[in-house]
Amino acid sequence: MTLRVTRFDGEYAALAAWTGDPVAELRAQIEEYHSEERDTWLAWDGDDVVGILNPWLRPDGRHTLYFGPTRPDAHAPLAATVPGEVYVTAAADDAPLFEGLGFVAERREQRYLVPVSEFDAPVPAGVTLVSAAAVGIELMALDCALREDVPGSEGWQPDPVWFREETWDSPFFDPETYLVAVADGDLVGLVRVWNGPRPVPRLGMVGVLPGYRREGLAKALVGAAFRALRARGVPEVACEVDATNTGSNALFTGLGGRVVGVDVELRRPV
Repeated sequence: MTLRVTRFDGEYAALAAWTGDPVAELRAQIEEYHSEERDTWLAWDGDDVVGILNPWLRPDGRHTLYFGPTRPDAHAPLAATVPGEVYVTAAADDAPLFEGLGFVAERREQRYLVPVSEFDAPVPAGVTLVSAAAVGIELMALDCALREDVPGSEGWQPDPVWFREETWDSPFFDPETYLVAVADGDLVGLVRVWNGPRPVPRLGMVGVLPGYRREGLAKALVGAAFRALRARGVPEVACEVDATNTGSNALFTGLGGRVVGVDVELRRPV
């Protein structure tokens, strides 16, 4: 039977039957977290949902495909809803499925689970750490600058509306674990840990501008965020690190992090 693909139009009961999530939880995720500009596509086998796709045109210009639970044969018709060059990240074991659809592997990331611990990591002289809640929209410029050194995020463009939605207005924003380093009035580094929607809090980024590296600032930022998490009894955080990023891999390995999986970013050429 040929699968059909439609835009999501409130079929919460069918979606819940496929994912196993309560309707109320799905409604909250879609209505509260996804903006009206981001479509959700469903693949159907008869009256049953068998695949979910959330495409997103990111601020770096990359059209990226985010799949929810999806039956293998539903990936092709769902991916076909977005024409042209697109990107997808998949577990290494699933990468051949996308290569069979014309995608080419671009880079690899290691997925870590890092124990939340207290460790000695003093903040360098002349630098103070503040909550992102106390910083204005100038934080966006720091975010864009740091992404230039993150493989797969180069070329991120400022988007104040998106940035505000994804930072202070996000339901996952945590002012105690989204910290910013300030030196002489300038924002020079940050760490951010999101408290959802995954089971384990996710360390989304730790980064320092070039002039402030090799002074222990990145480790001090992580240490400050970990102190807040440890006080709450959080045992570990998840994070992803590009396989070529020797500094970050060394940092998290040194903190007791263990690799629990490998993801591959793939690109479907035009």
